[in-house]
Amino acid sequence: MRFSHICDYPSLLVFTVSYFILRTLFVTLTCCFQSDFKRLVAYSSVSHMITIPFLMLANRQLAMKSALLVMLFHGLSSPALFILVRVVYSLFQTRQLVSARGILTLSPLLSFFLVLAFFFTLSAPPFPSFIREVFFIVSSLFLTKFIALMFLFYAFLSLLYNLN
Repeated sequence: MRFSHICDYPSLLVFTVSYFILRTLFVTLTCCFQSDFKRLVAYSSVSHMITIPFLMLANRQLAMKSALLVMLFHGLSSPALFILVRVVYSLFQTRQLVSARGILTLSPLLSFFLVLAFFFTLSAPPFPSFIREVFFIVSSLFLTKFIALMFLFYAFLSLLYNLN
């Protein structure tokens, strides 16, 4: 937050924004093809946290609120997901998503907690992270206008790997 005014130079801002866009899309695409549950949670954490510097570059009050929401929901969902990955591993002795597909029949309570933890990261309308995504896309419009399409694609990809 203290150094966000340094990136007010247009050439440095374009380079930095394009770097963060490419990294965000790359990490999100990596999440879509992950079959290991722990790696999926770790890479999704990276994809959420890589949006923080991007929001700091927008240097607006809405962007700062969005960054705080990203950190809040990340702080709630990631530790819960890592704990649940450990519980799934202790039950099934595997972290592969394909192997743990029948978890609902064996442990409905664990399935409920997994779904509840993923609701914090899901960026669809009835879930809390949707507000964060809307703030994120609106505050990204302060940087450049075409960037909203890239972040709508990012939101779609994050919805895709969360539904996996």
